[in-house]
Amino acid sequence: MESTLRELIERIDRFQMFTILFRFHNQIEAAYHSVEHVPTEAFPKKPHRILILGMGGSAILGDIVRTYTTFTPGADHLDIRVHRGYHFPPSLVDRRTLVIASSYSGNTEETLTAFELARLHTPHIACLTSGGYLLQRSHELGLPLIPLPSGFPPRGALGFSFFALLLLFLRLNYFRKTALRLTEKAIAVTHNRLKELAELYSKPDEEDNPTTQLAHQLRACVPIIYATERMEAVGLRWRQQIQENAKHAAFGNVVPEMNHNEINGWRFPEGFPSENVHLIWMQDPEDHPRIRLRIEHAYKLLAPFIPLESNTFLRPEEPQFLTRLFALIYFGDWVSYWLALLHRIEPIGVPIIEDLKKHLSTYPYDPNPPVTVKQRPY
Repeated sequence: MESTLRELIERIDRFQMFTILFRFHNQIEAAYHSVEHVPTEAFPKKPHRILILGMGGSAILGDIVRTYTTFTPGADHLDIRVHRGYHFPPSLVDRRTLVIASSYSGNTEETLTAFELARLHTPHIACLTSGGYLLQRSHELGLPLIPLPSGFPPRGALGFSFFALLLLFLRLNYFRKTALRLTEKAIAVTHNRLKELAELYSKPDEEDNPTTQLAHQLRACVPIIYATERMEAVGLRWRQQIQENAKHAAFGNVVPEMNHNEINGWRFPEGFPSENVHLIWMQDPEDHPRIRLRIEHAYKLLAPFIPLESNTFLRPEEPQFLTRLFALIYFGDWVSYWLALLHRIEPIGVPIIEDLKKHLSTYPYDPNPPVTVKQRPY
């Protein structure tokens, strides 16, 4: 007899990802304390640009912050960019750029390399971390620290990191008054909404739990997530969570961009296993109306290759954009969790990533730039 999901929690989830997910809303409360004592005088009053350095679960918070500010009047004047990798063009950072190095472990070599390079170009650098080399460097250099609690997988600390950064921006008066008031209210609403959703999503045996239903549908399928511009960061988060928690392939693109290329690429090669593909369409009620029209016709055009029943449409309806973002993020986190259990896979461990890191560690690496790279005058 096949084990129930509830039984699999006890057997497989030995590092308790269930608890992390169930208590996700508590991370918002903890984020208030994380930023309470961050010295605001160390930050520029009006940064020319905000550059967030990070990888994986430590970078996605930047994508979500950028998405939220881009589509929030009164915050959309902020130029927020996310950089993933070792190197960036020097023109990206000047003395009026605020750089935030985000590495949950504090030991992400790509982020550390970009961090050391950024120090040559701007005096405005803050560190978002729970420890490691980045914490050490923040103390050595007297840089402002946005502390994160230890003991979580980086992807499991999104509530801490995102809301700590968002609340810091509010403290720094980077948002105009209308956006500040809207965001303060939305944070409280989002906290309460996630607490409500935790009660539903955490009960695997409930017939009306949509996260377990979708996990069962995806068990033998490759999800391809098509998100609108407003939900692009959420689509990326879904892919990351499915890949890391469930060790399950997941891909995606953005609408309307996919209408100009990918939609035409389903015909070949012949025999492409389209019956094992599940399309997930992510929308927001405030999307441009033409995007909704595009999606409504696009999935029908793909019907010869992807059966209509292999389409799922997700469109959160909460009044606040911030709440809609995190309601859909939270939905995907639980889907990836149940999918991991259906595969009899422990969710937190990432053995292939750890194996790669172990291999790289046999080649000593110094994140500091070579002496030939000169510091710019501030």
